[in-house]
Amino acid sequence: MMHSNGIDHIELYVADLTQAADLFCGQYGFAVVAATDPAGTDRRSLLLSQGTADLVLTAGVTGSSEVDAFVAAHGDGVRTVALRVPDAAQAFAQAVRGGATAIAAPREEQGVVVATVSGVATIAHTFVERRTEGALLPGFHALGSAQGRPEEPALIEGIDHLAICLPRGTLQAAEEFYRSTLGMHRTFTEYVELGAQAMESVVVEDSSGQVTFTLVAPDCADGQLVSFLNSFSAGGVQHLAFRTDRILRAVPELAERGVRFLSTPTSYYDALPTRLGYSEAETDALAEFGVLADRDPWGDLLQVFTRSPFSRRTVFFELIERRRARTFGSANVRALYEAAEHERQGQLIGAGGERR
Repeated sequence: MMHSNGIDHIELYVADLTQAADLFCGQYGFAVVAATDPAGTDRRSLLLSQGTADLVLTAGVTGSSEVDAFVAAHGDGVRTVALRVPDAAQAFAQAVRGGATAIAAPREEQGVVVATVSGVATIAHTFVERRTEGALLPGFHALGSAQGRPEEPALIEGIDHLAICLPRGTLQAAEEFYRSTLGMHRTFTEYVELGAQAMESVVVEDSSGQVTFTLVAPDCADGQLVSFLNSFSAGGVQHLAFRTDRILRAVPELAERGVRFLSTPTSYYDALPTRLGYSEAETDALAEFGVLADRDPWGDLLQVFTRSPFSRRTVFFELIERRRARTFGSANVRALYEAAEHERQGQLIGAGGERR
C-alpha cells in the first residue's frame, strides 16, 4: 500500500498569472516565495505559501501549450494534486500498476524527485520525494523576498481536503480508481435530496489520514453540481478546503479584503442550540459570519464556503476549523448544497430576470 506524508502542493492552471497571484495574495494572505523561468518553456509558474499550504499557479506563455488548452476548455481550475511520498518512483510504479496513466516518469532535480500520473477526470497527481530538506520543486528559484501578504500567525494553516465533482453514476469507478492507484479507502458516504435534486458523496482517505478527497456527483438532471460540470466542461476539483484554527477571526478579515462567502439560510441557526447545545452567544457569532457548525463522534467542526472568484464560476474555496472532528457532519453537507443552490438560482435571476 502506498504511503504518503500529505499533500505537497496544489497546482492551478490560470489564464492570467498576475491576476491569480493578486487574488491569492491580496485576498487570502498567501505570499509568492518562488518562480520558474519561462525561457525555453511554454509556461510560467509561481509558488505561493501560507502556513503549510503551498499553491502553484501556472499560466501558458505561448497560447498553444497544454496549460492554454486546459484553461480554454475548463477555465481557471485545479490541474494537479501533488502528494509528498517517501519514494516517488515506487509510488509512480504502484499507481500505474493500479490503472493510472503515466504522464511523466520519475526524475530528480534540485534534490527533489517528481513523477506524475493521471487522476480522475481532469486531475493529475504528482508524487514528490524531497531528498534535500527545504529544496524547491524542479525548475523553481527562490525570490529575494516574499511578495504578497505573509500572515503571522497564518490565517490558513494548511490544506484540509478537496471536493471532486464527477458526472452522474461515476462515483463507484472513481472510488475504485483511488483504492487501486493510491491505496485510499472509504471513510464516509452521504446521499442528499433537495426537492427534485439529489447528490451522492463518498469520502476517501489515504492510509496516513492526511489526504482526503470528497467525491461528489449529481443524481439528477439539474442543480449546482450539474452547473459545475457544464461550466467546467468535465469533472474536476469543485472546491479546495483550507484549514484554519480561528475561523471567526479569518472570515471577517478575508471578507474585508474582498473574499465573498456563500450565504447560509437563517433557519439553519434556529436549530443549532438544540442540535449541538451551543449557547445563544455562540450561535449568534456563527450566524454573523455565516459559519456552519457540526459534530462527529470525535468533536466539532466549523465551516464556511466562498463564492467562486473565477469568471466561469467553477472552483471555489472553503475554510474549515476542526475542533477534534475527523470527518464531515452530514448536516453541513446538506447546508452547503442548499447554499450553493441558493447562489446558483440568484445568478440565474440576475442573468435573465427570472428563474430558468
